[in-house]
This record gives sequence, C-alpha cells and structure tokens, in this order.
Amino acid sequence: MAVVEAFLSSLFEVVLDKLVATPLLDYARRIKVDTAVLQVWRNTLLHLQAVLHDAEQRQIREEAVKRWVDDLKALAYDIEDVLNEFDTEAKRCSWVQGPQTSTNKVRKLIPSFHPSGVIFNKKIGQKIKIITQELDAIVKRKSDLHLTQSVGGVSSVTEQRLTTSLIDKAEFYGRDGDKEKIMELLLSDEIATADKVQVIPIVGMGGVGKTTLAQMIYNDKRVGDNFDIRVWVCVSDQFELAGITKAILESVSGHSSDTSNTLQSLQDSLQKKLNGKRFFLVLDDIWNEDPNSWSTLQAPFRNGAQGSVVMVTTRLEDVASIMRTTSSHHLSKLSDEDCWSLFARIAFENITPDARQNLEPIGRKIIKKCDGLPLAANTLAGLLRCKQDEKTWKDMLNSEIWDLRTEQSRILPALHLSYHYLPTKVKQCFAYCSIFPKDYEFQKEELILLWMAQGLVGSLKGGETMEDVGEICFQNLLSRSFFQQSGHNKSMFVMHDLIHDLAQFVSGEFCFRSEMGQQKNVSKNARHLSYDREPFDISKKFDPLRDIDKLRTFLPLSKPGYELPCYLGDKVLHDVLPKFRCMRVLSLSYYNITYLPDSFGNLKHLRYLNLSNTKIRKLPKSIGMLLNLQSLILSKCHWLTELPAEIGKLINLRHLDISRTKIEGMPMGINGLKDLRMLTTFVVGKHGGARLGELRDLAHLQGALSILKLQNVENATEVNLMKKEDLDDLVFAWDPNAIVGDLEIQTKVLEKLQPHNKLQSLKDLCIVKMADVRKVGVELYGNSYCSSTSIKPFGSLEILRFEEMLEWEEWVCREIEFPCLKELYIKKCPKLKKDLPKHLPKLTELEIWGCEQLVCCLPMAPSIRELMLVECDDVVVRSAGSLTSLAYLNIRYVCKIPDELGQLNSLVHLGVYGCPELKEIPPILHSLTSLKNLNIENCESLASFPEMALPPMLEWLRINSCPILESLPEGIMQNNTTLQCLEIRCCGSLRSLPRDIDSLKTLSIYECKKVELALLEDMTHNPTLPLPNSIYGVLSLYIPDGLHHVDLTSLQSLEICNCPNLVSFPRGGLPTPNLRMLYIGNCKKLKSLPQGMHTLLTSLQDLYISNCPEIDSFPEGGLPTNLSDLHIHNCNKLMACRMEWRLQTLPFLRTLEIEGLEEERLESFPEEWFLPSTLTSLEIGGFPNLKSLDNKGLQHLTSLETLRIRKCGNLKSFPKQGLPCSLSRLYIEECPLLKKRCQRDEGKEWPNISHIPCIVFNRHDKKNTEVILS
Repeated sequence: MAVVEAFLSSLFEVVLDKLVATPLLDYARRIKVDTAVLQVWRNTLLHLQAVLHDAEQRQIREEAVKRWVDDLKALAYDIEDVLNEFDTEAKRCSWVQGPQTSTNKVRKLIPSFHPSGVIFNKKIGQKIKIITQELDAIVKRKSDLHLTQSVGGVSSVTEQRLTTSLIDKAEFYGRDGDKEKIMELLLSDEIATADKVQVIPIVGMGGVGKTTLAQMIYNDKRVGDNFDIRVWVCVSDQFELAGITKAILESVSGHSSDTSNTLQSLQDSLQKKLNGKRFFLVLDDIWNEDPNSWSTLQAPFRNGAQGSVVMVTTRLEDVASIMRTTSSHHLSKLSDEDCWSLFARIAFENITPDARQNLEPIGRKIIKKCDGLPLAANTLAGLLRCKQDEKTWKDMLNSEIWDLRTEQSRILPALHLSYHYLPTKVKQCFAYCSIFPKDYEFQKEELILLWMAQGLVGSLKGGETMEDVGEICFQNLLSRSFFQQSGHNKSMFVMHDLIHDLAQFVSGEFCFRSEMGQQKNVSKNARHLSYDREPFDISKKFDPLRDIDKLRTFLPLSKPGYELPCYLGDKVLHDVLPKFRCMRVLSLSYYNITYLPDSFGNLKHLRYLNLSNTKIRKLPKSIGMLLNLQSLILSKCHWLTELPAEIGKLINLRHLDISRTKIEGMPMGINGLKDLRMLTTFVVGKHGGARLGELRDLAHLQGALSILKLQNVENATEVNLMKKEDLDDLVFAWDPNAIVGDLEIQTKVLEKLQPHNKLQSLKDLCIVKMADVRKVGVELYGNSYCSSTSIKPFGSLEILRFEEMLEWEEWVCREIEFPCLKELYIKKCPKLKKDLPKHLPKLTELEIWGCEQLVCCLPMAPSIRELMLVECDDVVVRSAGSLTSLAYLNIRYVCKIPDELGQLNSLVHLGVYGCPELKEIPPILHSLTSLKNLNIENCESLASFPEMALPPMLEWLRINSCPILESLPEGIMQNNTTLQCLEIRCCGSLRSLPRDIDSLKTLSIYECKKVELALLEDMTHNPTLPLPNSIYGVLSLYIPDGLHHVDLTSLQSLEICNCPNLVSFPRGGLPTPNLRMLYIGNCKKLKSLPQGMHTLLTSLQDLYISNCPEIDSFPEGGLPTNLSDLHIHNCNKLMACRMEWRLQTLPFLRTLEIEGLEEERLESFPEEWFLPSTLTSLEIGGFPNLKSLDNKGLQHLTSLETLRIRKCGNLKSFPKQGLPCSLSRLYIEECPLLKKRCQRDEGKEWPNISHIPCIVFNRHDKKNTEVILS
C-alpha cells in the first residue's frame, strides 16, 4: 500500500468507526436526522476505499487523479467535522438536562425545541445535504476517471526490497569498528562451544547500513574458513515460512529444490542438509514480530553443528528481542567524513579536478543533510554522478528528498516499507508530525495531547485510555526509529530529516508549515497550520489563511530554548481565529496577550488550548462552552490569579496545568471534572472556593500533583490519596510567608494526605537556608539506621542539594550509602569542615561552591563526568586527580593547578577561572592527552605558559583577562596539529603571538593593547597562516602591501576594532573574494577603506563602519554591488559627503542604518534620491537636531517595510504626505516629542501612522515598551 493510500485509508477507518457509533446514531434519531443518510455515507466510503490503490498508482502521472484523491481526503475531514458536531451537541444537551430523573427520561423521548436546538438542526441539515452532494460528485468523478477496485479490497503489496550477499567493497566506509566487534564475537570460544544455534541481531534505522555490514561479514575470509556452509536469505516484509525455508534449502544444496512445497517436506530436507554442519545464515530485513513463526522456522537449525550462527538485520528492537541469544548490535549513523567518502567516490566519477574543487563545498553541505545515513548519501551521489554544473548541485542541496520519484530514489521505497507496516492509528499520528519544522525537538507528553485533540488515538478498547493508546503509538514510532531521542535533552525527541520528509509527503497539502520570512500560498484543503513565532505577529502575516475556514490546528512554535515573549495583533484574536470553527488545537503560548475574547467560546470542537507563558489575567466565562476541551495549559501565566467557576462545565477536561501561576484558590465544582488525569496544582484558597476534600472525587489523577497553601485548611477532611495509585510525584507546601493556623489541624491534614504505598521513593532532595543546622546526620537518615553497618536511607535518591547552610559544620556520611546518587551540589556552606561520602558509584556530576573550610578528599566516583570546584581547599582540588573518568573540570578561585590533575587522561574540557594567585600553567598540561578545550580567565598573576607544547588533541584555546601575560611560547604548537580556534581577550601586557599556528581556522584578538601585529608579514613563507577574523584593541596593526600572492579565499568575516594606530589598509586592497562581512570600529586614525572594494570584495554583503571619524569617503569605484546591509555609525566626515555614496548603484541593498553623533546638526533627512528604492529596512538615529523627515527622500521607497527612528529628540512629525504605504513596522525609541504625538487615537500624528500594522515605542526598555498591533 503506498503512503498516501495508507494515510487516506487510515482516515477512512476513523470516519467509518464514527458512522456506526451507537451514541451518535441515537442522538441523530432523537433530533429527527435520517440515519439512513449516514449509512449511505458509510457504504459510499467503503466503495471508494476499494479504488484507493489504483488512484494512488495513477496520481503520480495524472493530475486529475491527484486532485480527486485530495478532494476525497478533504471530504473525509468534512464528514468527520459533521459527526463531531453531532457529538458536541449531544454532550451539550446531556449537560443542560443533567442526570436523567424519571421525568427527564420521558423528556428524552421528545425532540428538543429549545431555540439553540432548532438552529442546530437546521445547520446540520444543510451540511448533510452539501456533503451528500459532494459524495455523489466524487463517485461520478471516480467513474469518469475509470478507477478500478483492487482484487480482494485494498492492496497491501509493496514492491519488495531484495538484497544479496554480494557487495562492492568500495562502498564500505566507517564500519570497520562495527565489523570487527561482531567478528570477534562470531569467532569467539563462547560462540564456538555453544550447544544451540546463536542468533546475533543487527538493529538500526532504515538506510543506516545494516545490510551492507552483514554483507561485509558474510564475505569475510575468516567466516568462510570457520563455517562449513554460508547462506544469505533476504526475508523483507513477507515472513512466509515455506518460502524462506525453501530459499535456505536451495542455497545449501546449490540447486533448485525438487521437493514439494509443503513446509513439512521442506524442513525435513533442510534438516538433513544441515546435519552436523557448522553453518552461518544471514536473514536480512526481518519484520516479523510473531515468536511462534520464528520458533517454527528455526526447528531444522537444531541439527547443525556446535557454533552455528544466524545473523539477522532488522529495524525493530522487538524483533531482535524475540530472536536473539546474544545482545543486539545497534548500528549508529556514519560520521560526516565517512559519509563524505562514500558520497565522493560515486558523485565525482569522471569529474575533472577543477570541477571537483568547485563542487566539493556544496557536496559537503549535502552530506550534512544526509545526517549519517549511507543510504541517503548513496542515493544523492548517484543522482549527481558525472554532473559538473554547480546549479544542479545547488538545486540538490536545496531540494527535498521526497520530490524524487520512486524510480529515481531507493530512499523512498525503504521508508515506504517502514510506514506501510505501522498500525492504522500510528500512520495518522506520524503524518501529523509534519507540522513540526525539521530538527524540532518535541516532548512526548505534549505530542500525545495533540494527537488526542485530533482524535487520532480514539476507538478505545476496554480499560484503555487515550493517554495509554498515545503512549503505545509513540513507543511504536520510537522503536521503529521514526523518532529519536535528542542528543541534547533526554526528555526531548526529534525526527531525522528524511523521516520528516516522509511525514510531509504523507500529509501532503493538509499540513502546512509557515517558515519565518517566507510567504507561501495555502491550499484550501489545509487543516493543520504551524508557523514560526516572531516578535511581532501582525494580522498581515495570516493573510494566506483568508480563504481557509476549516483549520483544525493553529500552532505557533519556537526552537526549544529560544522562546521569548512575542506580540500578537488584536485582529488575529478578534477576526482571524474565531472564524476557524473546526479548530481542535489552539496555542497562543508566549504571546503577550492579556485576555481572550468571548467569541472563543464558539470554538466548540476545541480540545487543546495552550495559553502558557502569556500575560493573561482572567479567563472568559465563555470558556465553559468548550465542552470538548481535553487539555488546558496555563503554566507560567504569572498574572493569572483565579479560574472561573465555568471551568466546572468542562466535563471532558483531562489535563489542567496551572503550575507556576498566581492562582489563589480553586473554583467550586472542580470535583465535577471526573475525567481529569493530570492536575499539576491544587491551591487551597483562604476564603471560599473549592475545599481540599474535593480532591477525593478526582479518582483518575496521575503523574505529579502539588497541593499548595495548606495553611489555609480549616478542617482536615479525607482526600483519599491512598487510592490514587497513578500519582508518582507529590508535593505538599505551606506558604512560608503566611501565618500557619492551628498546629493540631495541620498535623491532621498531614495524616489525611497519606499517599499510597506504591509512591516512588525520594529521588530529588534539596535542603536550603536551614540557618540553625550545624550537623547533618541521624536527624536526616532516621534513628532506624543508626546501628546498621550498611546504611541506605536514600536507596533511590538521584539528586541531592545543600545550599546556603551558613552554620553547617559537619556531615556524618562516611558510612552512608547513596547507591543511585547521580548529582551532588554543595553551595555556600562556609563553615562545613567535614565530611563527604566515601563512595558514590553512580555519581556523574559534582559541584562544591564556597566551602573554604572543607578539608577532605572527594568521593570515589568511577562514573563521574563533570566536576566544578569553587573556592575550595587545595586538598579537595588535589583529590580530583583520582577521578580518572572525569571529562569536564572547572575550577574557580583556587591557588594553583596541582600536579595530580595530570592523571586525568579522559579530560576533554578544563576551565580555570578567577585564580588571582596562579602564576604559571604547570607542565602537567601536556599530560592531558584527551583535552580539546582549555579556558583560562581572570588570572591576574598568570605570567607564563610552560615552555612546551600544548596537549596534542587541543582544538580550542581561550585566554581572557590575564593582564600580566606577555607572550605565548614559540614552540606551543610543536606536537599539536588540531588547534582550530585561538581567542585572546583583555591581555594588556601581551605583545606578540607565536608564529607556528598553522592549523588555526579562527584567530580572534580582543582588547590586547600592546600587541603589535605585522599581519600576514610571514605569509610569503607560510601561506597557510590564518588571517584573524576578529581583531579588537590592538595597539599597532600593520597590514603590509602586496597581499595578492597570499591565499585568503577562505576568509568570510573580518572584524577590526579599537586599533588606535591603524591608519590605512594595504595598497591594492584585500584579495578576499569570499568575504561576506566586514566590521571596522573605533579606529580613530583610519582614513580610508580598502581599495578596490567593488572588484575585490565581490561577495561582501554586510558592511559596518563605526566611530571612524577620519574616514571621509568610500573608495574609488564605490561599494561592492552585492552589498545588502550597510551600517554607518558616528562617522561625521563620511556622513558629510553622503550624497557621493551612490547608493542607487547597489541593486541588492536592503538594510541601511545611519547614526550620527550628538553634535550632528542635521535638521532634515533624507535628501531626494539619496536612498535606493530597494530598501526594505531603514534606521535613523542619533540626530538630536533633526526636525523633519523629507517626503521627497521617502516617497519612492515602495519596498520599505521597517522604519526605526532613535534618539531624535526634536523630531515632532512625519511628512504631511504620510509614510510609504508599504511600511508594516515602525519603531520609535527615545524620541519623546514624536512619541507623544503618535499616541493611539489621540496624537496628532496618529492619522498618518494608523495604517501601519506594527508600531512599537521604546522596544529596548522593557518597563516602558508599548506595542500597537493590528
């Protein structure tokens, strides 16, 4: 079954299930809807489903068929919307009528004549009529297209992927380690003496090279020498026992089998052939998860000799777990370099060396896209083989892999197969993930809530919950490598780019991603929208949605870790969003909205509403109309102080997150939310509201629950936490700033809050600011542990923190065991003298801050990776040398670097900060053979480095604020060829740099005022020496003339700043054709820019010139024509001749920023024809005498989108003719007179700017920022 066919079929199944749902049909009959029509719909959909396979095959080449498939999918969505309306109205009536008394039971039989019911009946009747007509039209078009039914219904046959044992050895890259590890096991005594056949699984995602690895092992001479028989069988998706057995038999016998094809006869023959023989069998590409089938298949293998082996390759760990007798070998992705080797061998076949030189940078970027998948590298290389034009390569770099047809790419069929074998529910869940941008990291719990809201995890079986089914679907996708755990955060997940492409291919035009800065047309069939959240999202951004009214998902996203408060236009809230009546998922998180319009109550289908991190102060009462709402996310709404009573009407609410809000109490009726699964917080109010006892009725709570403000409890009532066995994290809190009431009541409260005994043991313990504690011992562990020889009071504890214990002197812990402790933090405990635990077997991270009197050795910690020591005694620092597994070490405010640290052979990062007495870096530095990063900062007495080479593997060296350091030794690079980055900051005594820094890619010098650089002077003899890309605060910078013999083609950015004696650039200019950014700042004596910029700097895009008062003109010939951004700050002489800049000759100039000095006397700006019409962004600042903006200089700027005006204190008005109508953003900062005249509806200038969608005052002053958005 092809991917689109599979997706549409799975959508059909959801709709078909709903069409026979008994509650829906019952309600339809009650309101006099002809249910026969619904049955006709169902029969028609079943009829159409039968032709999907033919439609899918033909839509690739027939546009009419493709349109038919898309229209059919859209209609299926529309049918589901109508069915959901039935369901919602039934819920509303049920809630209005309340519990069914005997009277109500009679009323139930009488149709409702409430006005809203009559209106509903009329609307639903119209929609049923329209859908019936559209279904008829679809059926007619099907006949016109002559679509045919698949035999036996929907086809499940996919072109089978076949493999053999043969391999091109030249295609084998980066797998030597994997191969030898498996070979070592294969030839081990353990395997050779094993009584039963050993099964070795190779597990990995599609395209990672499992088959290739198996082929290399199969063809290894050592395998041939040690096994009597070798057999290769490609199993693929069809685990057909007779066929597989026959394939093995024919391979063993060397000829076609003349045995009958019954499984019994085939197995008998195979058993005889294998008898007493040591065999090596590869079963490639296994998907079967039935243990009985595997047991049957391997029955004949038992006659083989000792040491026989079956090797299987599979994407599924579940398959491996069924078959294996040894641990699975998990195959990871290739390195970029190995991927490149594979790619280059194929792609550069018959390509000239000159062409290869030009294409290689593009090719390496293509390899980044492949993300370690050899299958992807192989396929893309095959498409580019022998093609020498750069355009083709750049097109490939920027294309999506799923634009390729099946015939052109082996990747698509491989992923087809993975998708095809997903269960129906999982197919739709996976397709929905296309709304995420590539490389987006998502949380499992969040994604499951989105799936639930879309109804993708419904049709529950007995005892199942939507959350359970969502978890199963997620684990299904994770185990099949559709999802991968993030390398940065273990709680987050990500999709491989090729997997993401597949999701987009499957979802087609129904899921739409709006990328920042891109304006795309949205298909009328779009149902799900996600977009990049921007600082100011105005209504114009959503113009592409003007003709869309059936949107189900509205999801703004930011890259995790980069979420910042943003603004959303009022028109979006009031006009755009309320029209999406079919909305199921709505997120407004991180927007600075303060309220929700009442019209949101009309979004009857809404199931997921995320208002987290907003400034919302109050929820509207109309929220009680959202009867389908399942998830309400209000976390970090710091202005929210109460929930409306109408929350109690949300009978389907399952997840309520009010963590980190200012809510002062829970509303009455919260106990009516019987389906609530997750309640992050229950706040006991001081006056009125829900009482603590209402928790008793919430029987299904799970996960984490915090019960806050327990000092407000007046009567201890039964909460029944004992029976809430799905709770695994509980917090009880009293407000430390409040007056606690009757202690007897508080004691009883604690008794009533006794949780179930399955609650997990303590994992995270934080002890802070306990001012009177001098000793930590029995009081913490409990008396029962006093006499024990092996004390384990915290057997599950993973994180332990002690902070600001100002009187704490002793920790009795040498005999205490913390078997699971992973992180230990001891901070600001200045009187602690002893002691630390003796042995922490699982510890990975340790920090000790401000414990100057602590004199003891660090714990034995064989697993430790990270250590930070701040203001610690020398004894503590020296003992770190015994932590041989340590990878990251940061030390601050210590006297010296002890020699013992030279034993840290695993150390990758060393940071030495704020050590005023440190005079020299000891020679032990060279012993750190794994060190890659060395940071040295704020070491006031550091005068020298050791007269020996750097560590051999060092890649990054940063030296900052070491004021008396005069030089780095000349032989510093003697044994190091890996150093890539050298950065030196604020070293006021440093005079020179070593000459042997050939390997550097980045050299940055900041505020080193005595350094004298004869830049590039030695490049005649050493052309690989890098030109620094950042030079700040260098006393004497000399750039010699005649650089044209030096290769500077790799330089892309150059910054020169605070060089007071730099007068000029070399004659002839800078031969840097790939330079993209040039920044020159605070060079007071510099008189001119580099010569020939327009011919030598042909790639220059960004030019910044700041505080260079002697520069009076641009060079002869003008600026490079590719320039897109020009920034001129505080250059009075240059500004004085601005009409000679010839900006009109720069066809790509988009951004211009001009800032003057306080004494600048400019009164009117800009002059006519000074500015080019290409500008999209203009900033004017630092002109205190500026009184007016000249309309003649602005009127032709028809592309201008952004105007910023800063520090123009006398500017009062805009041109009478108004600002360019293209303007969409206006920023006004530190212009008090202008700001006053631009106030909304009141200021005199408001009529001139009211058409601008985004107006921002004082953006960089958070307290006084004002934003007006439309």
